[in-house]
Amino acid sequence: MKRRDADVVVIGSGAGGGFAATALAEAGWRVLLLERGPRFKPDDFPTRHADWETRAVPFAAASSAIDPSIEWTPGAVIDPAHRSLCSRALHAPMPTTTHRGRFRYERAFGVGGTTLQYQGEAHRFAPHAFLPQTLFGLGRDWPVRYEDLEPFYERAEQWLGVAGDAEHPFKPSRGPYPGPAHPLSTKSQWARRGVEQLGWTLFPNPLALPSIPHGTQPPCQHAGVCTRGCPFGAKSSVDRAVLPRALATGRLEIIEKARVMRLESTDHGRIRSVMYRKDGATHHASAAVFVLAAGALESPRLLLTSTSPSCPEGIGNRHDQVGRHLMETVLSAVTVEADQPVAGWKGPPIDARVWDFGMPTPGEGRSGFVLGVSGTMSRFHGPTSYAAAIPGFGLEHKNAMRERFGRIITLFGITDHQPHPENRLVLSSQTDETGMPKVRIHSDYRDVELATLGTMQDRLMQWAHACQPKAITELFSSYSHPSVTHLAGTCIMGSDPTTSVTDHHGRVHDSPNLFITDASILPGQGMGDSPSLTIHALALRTAEEIHKILQTK
Repeated sequence: MKRRDADVVVIGSGAGGGFAATALAEAGWRVLLLERGPRFKPDDFPTRHADWETRAVPFAAASSAIDPSIEWTPGAVIDPAHRSLCSRALHAPMPTTTHRGRFRYERAFGVGGTTLQYQGEAHRFAPHAFLPQTLFGLGRDWPVRYEDLEPFYERAEQWLGVAGDAEHPFKPSRGPYPGPAHPLSTKSQWARRGVEQLGWTLFPNPLALPSIPHGTQPPCQHAGVCTRGCPFGAKSSVDRAVLPRALATGRLEIIEKARVMRLESTDHGRIRSVMYRKDGATHHASAAVFVLAAGALESPRLLLTSTSPSCPEGIGNRHDQVGRHLMETVLSAVTVEADQPVAGWKGPPIDARVWDFGMPTPGEGRSGFVLGVSGTMSRFHGPTSYAAAIPGFGLEHKNAMRERFGRIITLFGITDHQPHPENRLVLSSQTDETGMPKVRIHSDYRDVELATLGTMQDRLMQWAHACQPKAITELFSSYSHPSVTHLAGTCIMGSDPTTSVTDHHGRVHDSPNLFITDASILPGQGMGDSPSLTIHALALRTAEEIHKILQTK
């Protein structure tokens, strides 16, 4: 058994943990960062090889749809009145789906966390997304406002070298981005014709994919393979763009392949150490302050398993709030085949978005949503996946490949899942390979999600038809097929300890030296915007608060 000491111990090196650790190290504090997965370099990624489509992604948390941390249970019942919202082939009979599918959570284990596989979307949440209850009667208001996060948004964008256009018609005025927006890819230029016919706006997507050299990073090479690991080291994942800053101070130590098993607390609720396993041995690490940033599944799981006489229901769970308000990704997508070559595989995967519907109308019972275009979101991506998906054999198949390769485009929309307290994760009686309890997840859609999903699908079909494609083939819906990339809300922040887990700085209400800086504290999902930049900003704000606390000790 070995004990390590630091000023701050951070658990998880992704969007929240990596930013918090770096800010604290640069502020002069000794930081120990514990990461469950290994460190990767570009040579480790399948995209460095010709057979990249058939190689396993090394940082994927699950080798298939079966997540090692989740007990499979039947999904919630599909409302027959809303069966039209389910995934289906558009020229086939209506599906008879009765239950939602397996809960699929796409995440990564490794230094850099899930930013290893993200597509670099770097959105500031709009001001109205922080006040959904007050303005629209939806969800719950945040204990922070846009103005509180604005300076931290800017700092995060600078660290990442975000490329974007500051003249955003649907967001507050701001200064220039570190780099200019990427030019629209051929696929987005093709999709823009439908947007313009409908009177909407297709706007360049702000991306943590630098368009000009950023530090030691080259600019984005427009290869379109972000989710499998950038082979050029150009994507601003946390391991590439952020943690090197902290390592340069000499005050950050990263221990990779360290599986944290529990938080050890005193009789007064303070955390005194963490217990973790590495290379088959058990270790402990102590610090003045602890930051939990293992993600919206693993963070509540760790709190719930860390029981003690003073915390019999788990840390921070005196009011049965840990694991509640689970929010998944609410997504719909329409697959179309363009009527001309559009090189769908080229360019940033999501280089343009439609924000016209990002603000709800009060009283309508629908949330806001954002649309987008992608050439790599469906099962069609590179030549191997096209060859596997296109029917035929021999010359017939070869001609079909020549005709269709690179023409399949996905028009998609994302909205937010409301923070219903009944949607939650709880500990399972099953355990994983380490003996740690798995979690069971209950997640369902209610009236707001179903109404918003229906409207979003209508807009996607309008867009698809306006583009005048060769074919509109499929509808994908997370209502019937959960596909979660933005899990949030399981340690929700708020001002009332009876209905939340942390305060507005991410400090756990009953544990004064424990902070959370991942997506689990989010009270909402930004009405269609990607949450990563908001997680970064909240982590920087929390680090500033921790710095003030440590200065007084």
